[in-house]
Amino acid sequence: MDEEKTREEVQGEAILLTPYMSFVIGCLQRDGKHPSVHTYTATLHSFTAFATSKGVPMQIPDVFTVARLKQYQSWLRQRKASWNTVSTYMRTLRAVYNRLVAAQLVIRDPHLFDEVYTKVESQTKRALTDEQTRTLAAVDPTCLPEDVQRALSYFLLMFLFRGMPFIDLAHLRRQDVNGNCITYCRHKTGRRLTVRIPHEAMQLFEMCMSQSPDTDFLFPILKDGEDVYEVYLSALRRFNRSLQKMAALLLPGVKISSYTARHTWATIAYHHGWHVGIISKALGHSSIRVTETYLKPFEDEKVDMANNELIASVMGNNGKRKRS
Repeated sequence: MDEEKTREEVQGEAILLTPYMSFVIGCLQRDGKHPSVHTYTATLHSFTAFATSKGVPMQIPDVFTVARLKQYQSWLRQRKASWNTVSTYMRTLRAVYNRLVAAQLVIRDPHLFDEVYTKVESQTKRALTDEQTRTLAAVDPTCLPEDVQRALSYFLLMFLFRGMPFIDLAHLRRQDVNGNCITYCRHKTGRRLTVRIPHEAMQLFEMCMSQSPDTDFLFPILKDGEDVYEVYLSALRRFNRSLQKMAALLLPGVKISSYTARHTWATIAYHHGWHVGIISKALGHSSIRVTETYLKPFEDEKVDMANNELIASVMGNNGKRKRS
């Protein structure tokens, strides 16, 4: 079903949210944007449950009102949804609304989402310290179980490749490598990046490369000829389980996930005085604002460190006023 035909079918007063979002989900599926498919599907299911429980009409004009969106937000919070979940669903609805505006199916209200929560904030630290990262880099991998060896190797490569996400590491192809550089497109944004393979990564890189002549993937994470996204999700779950085992063995009490290498690289760069714009470009973010959500949990920490230095300079190292 093409977009023009779909527009004709949904035009009029009886535009329904479900068929329109289903159409959008189909477009995303066709374009291979599987994470977005998951998010849009979850949002549609959530809003449908809300509408059913409250007897709310699913017509577009009834959905996209300030009052209805605020009612939906209250419903989500009553069901103990986190603010990040609320933001995800609201931003998805806003993206759908923007599509409707672009298709001239609704008239744009620039303030429609002003009174609901759409911020993107990281409330918890997902990064390791310099010392913790050095600990992982210094480990003799032969002392570890095989799955933990592999997880540690991928984790360090992701860090050394400027915080490359696991999904991008998994989808790298042999042809993406040219000399000591990797050129690829971010799976999430489509942004093209070139990353130099540092000398420190070369041994790990060669050790982890797929040895199978039957695959074009650079690392033995995914396989050709299968449902690549389902294989990726399975690989991601295994990777996170192995990272948890790795943390228990090497950094007891520390939580590590597939996001940690990326956040660690960004945070260490930030603490070394890199400009946020440079960090944003290195990570392939769509805007500096996205990068700032990574670094926000560490702003207060940096301010506290500066404050401690200020206090020490005035009060003395013992924390007491000097006598005149």
